[in-house]
Order: sequence, then C-alpha cells, then structure tokens
Amino acid sequence: MKKPNFQAWLQQKVSDEPEVILAGKLEYLRLYLTDAMREIRNKAGLTQAQLAQKLGVKQAAVSKLESALKEHELESVLHYLHALGADLLVAVKQGDDLYQASDNEGVLLVDVPDVVAQKALAANMSVREYVRVAVEKFSHEDDGLRTALVKLLESDDSVAVKVRERLGSRTIQEVAVELEKCLSLVKEEDRLFSVKNVLAANVRSGESNRGTSYEIDEIELLDLAEELLAKLVEISA
Repeated sequence: MKKPNFQAWLQQKVSDEPEVILAGKLEYLRLYLTDAMREIRNKAGLTQAQLAQKLGVKQAAVSKLESALKEHELESVLHYLHALGADLLVAVKQGDDLYQASDNEGVLLVDVPDVVAQKALAANMSVREYVRVAVEKFSHEDDGLRTALVKLLESDDSVAVKVRERLGSRTIQEVAVELEKCLSLVKEEDRLFSVKNVLAANVRSGESNRGTSYEIDEIELLDLAEELLAKLVEISA
C-alpha cells in the first residue's frame, strides 16, 4: 500500500510539549491505520454494510472503525482485520532497541535508517519494496560468493590443498561460510586476523609451550592466511 502524504504536515514541529507530541503520534497512527483498513476492505470487494454483516455488527460500527476521528479499541481492530484475512504487525521501539509484539513470525519489523527511505524515494519505490529488492540482490551475490569459495577450496590450487589439510572435522562448506564472514570485515588487518583464526581452528592452541615448533606453525599460519586472503579478495572483486 502506498501511503497518502500525511507525513509532511504530521512531522512539522508545532510544540515541545509532551502532550502535544503524543497527540501528534496518535493522529499519525489513526490516519495510517484507518486508511489501511479501508484499502484492505476495498480490495476484498466489500462494502461497509457487507463487512458489518460478516462481523455481526451494525454498519455504523464499521464506519466508526474506519474513521480517524474516533477512538479505536485494539480488540475491535484485530477483529476487523481478521475478518479480512489481515494481520496487525506491532513493534515497540525504545532508543536503539526494537521489540516485536505481533505473533507473525514470517514478517519481522525492523528499524530502517532514514538514508534507506531517501534511497527508496530516489528509486521511486516504497521502503518495503526497496528493502526486499536489496535483500534479494544481496542474497544472490552472497550465494555466488559462497559457491566460488567452495569451488576454490575444492580445487588443486596449492593454497587450497594446504587449507584442506587443516580442515579437521569441518567440511569445505562450513569453512567457506567462515571465510565469507571474514570478507565482510572492513579493515584488511581484521580480515587477515580472522582468516588466520579460521585456519588455526584445529591447531592445538591449549599448549602452553611457546617452543620453536609452535612459533614456526604461527608463521606458517600467517603466511597461509595472507595467501588465502589474496585469493579471497580476488574472488570477491
């Protein structure tokens, strides 16, 4: 649903008084909620009278529910939406924390930054459409990268052979997922350290002995990590 542009005047700052700010939030909620309810009913091809009959109430009750000027009981709104096969998704936000109260686990409400809304507007899309397209695109890229990583680790490349020697009980697919996370890091230093940790997962790190063999293994690990990271960067480019 494309929302009417109530937002422009609703977001205008008219007061610093908590009561006025709260009144504005309630007005915002009523406008968008009732607009959505009317649109859902119209899409279902039902008049207010027909929906009232379906709900077992008078038409005036449906008209009241669809009015932004009236108070709305949550139970009545849920009953209205349920009759139309719709759900009410609710979340509570405090600071950076977001708590989803609705029971629809198939859809998660998330706190989207303003920059995403701006990009969606520039693309002439709703925020939801923009995010769905972005996630789909990212998922395809993600699958492609993981496939490339698995292909590399399964190859006869000398670096891949050395990596396989350190797999231990892990599968190539599991290591590919770990290496993919390494590539998501921004700093090259962090990437190298992370790749080294992946390679060292099966090394007996519990030994307190800091003898020559351990130091040599550390050097070998770092060299292999550098070689592997170079291959990973090349694949992801």
